[in-house]
Amino acid sequence: MTAVRPPVLAGSWYPGDPVVLAREVDRCLDLADPALRPSGRPLIAVVPHAGYPYSAPTAGKAFGLVRDSRWNRVFLLAPNHRVAIDRIALSGAGAFATPLGTLPVDTAAVAALAACPAFAVDDRAHADEHAVEIQLPFLQRLRPETPPSLVPMLVPRLGEDRRREAAAALRAILGEDDLLLVSTDFTHYGASFGYVPFRRDVPEQIERLDAGAILKILGNEPTGLVEYGNSTGITMCGLEAAALALACGLPAGYEAALLDYARSADRDGDYSLSVSYAALLICSGTGSPPEGPAHE
Repeated sequence: MTAVRPPVLAGSWYPGDPVVLAREVDRCLDLADPALRPSGRPLIAVVPHAGYPYSAPTAGKAFGLVRDSRWNRVFLLAPNHRVAIDRIALSGAGAFATPLGTLPVDTAAVAALAACPAFAVDDRAHADEHAVEIQLPFLQRLRPETPPSLVPMLVPRLGEDRRREAAAALRAILGEDDLLLVSTDFTHYGASFGYVPFRRDVPEQIERLDAGAILKILGNEPTGLVEYGNSTGITMCGLEAAALALACGLPAGYEAALLDYARSADRDGDYSLSVSYAALLICSGTGSPPEGPAHE
């Protein structure tokens, strides 16, 4: 496979000039606070995917804490915003490009996952999807000389059985040099998003709603996260991606931390339209390997 998926956001959602882009990403990586880093090997990072002026500082606080860790392959789990899909969409491209160069796709891993009925290669879904591309310059600046290999996937709404099936397929190929990267924003509030469940104390209500989902992730509750989404209607676009990452299993001694939380409306104080961003990191803690699905 030689096809390269080209950048579609460069010059709009993030800088198109490679020098400016590298400088901006490095600035955000330097915002990371080492004192907040959980102990052990990074297993799952959760980062937002809005335009860089809004979400890059939050994302950098997670990416910056995995800079010196051992990982060479990234399974990037993101939502699908552009194309309706009924299975997890893999990419048939051999690489993904940004103004900083290309990241190779692990085509062998893609082929292995595509053999599972929960997955399908679907480049239509990836062609204009921003939730994967927005993360790539961060990965490139973390490994500028030898970019990590990539397994990008778009995760639609899944039933419990299909989630277990997909998690089993992922566990079968996950190794100690792999990182699960979840690309998600949290609450999308406002009439433009068709989501106005409350009109009073809006900042506090949004934060409370987001906190419920964040606690499910930190507590390693994939089914609980899905149930929380169903019961609250939270407009967290990557909820299913986060649930799938958790369903792959965590060691009993894992450690997790919320590294940053922000809302787009914090910039101007107008909460009639707001999107929430959070950075989380889950590490092995005691270092024992995952042993199948988490028990809730």
